[in-house]
Amino acid sequence: MELITETYFGWDSLSHAADCPNPVWDEAQMRHTEGIRPQSTGPDHHTCAHPNCTHADTFRRMQLRLACRDCGTVHTIGESGWGQAPTQHGGVWLWPGRPAAPGREPREYLVTLQGAAITRATVYGIITGYRDSSGNPVWQAGCEPTDDGAHQISAIRWRHASPAYDSVKACAEFIHIAAHFPQRSVVVNV
Repeated sequence: MELITETYFGWDSLSHAADCPNPVWDEAQMRHTEGIRPQSTGPDHHTCAHPNCTHADTFRRMQLRLACRDCGTVHTIGESGWGQAPTQHGGVWLWPGRPAAPGREPREYLVTLQGAAITRATVYGIITGYRDSSGNPVWQAGCEPTDDGAHQISAIRWRHASPAYDSVKACAEFIHIAAHFPQRSVVVNV
């Protein structure tokens, strides 16, 4: 399992040759191929108990290729292939994390107040799912990232955290309200 922050942040640019006159990648290309499992060379075929395995001697894989015709640099990358576009809920934008299993919904979302590209500077909140003591799915939101925040959710500290909600939509509304109706500071005289 990877953290949602690893999905969106911390990526390095792929490099061209040092003397490349025009460091621009051609259009990304991908191909799907069949891989062969090493255990399938004899009469015994591949078997395992993993629920996401097709229990076959072959498996599907995807490769991504970036090429620069000016300097001749080529990068070939193995990919698992997943993704969902950000969606707007409750006045905020939800950027989905990687699903726990293929075909499933994400269990985490980073939240921004605008639909523009997500960066560390534009992240305003997080929504994460878990199961309560009864095994029921619940969601929690955190908002206003800050180094000294009172709440740790995923890899980020947050100024505010919601109670447990039964939906992503309720968490999005919590974040929207926190962003547009900030709490006033409490002044205590001693």
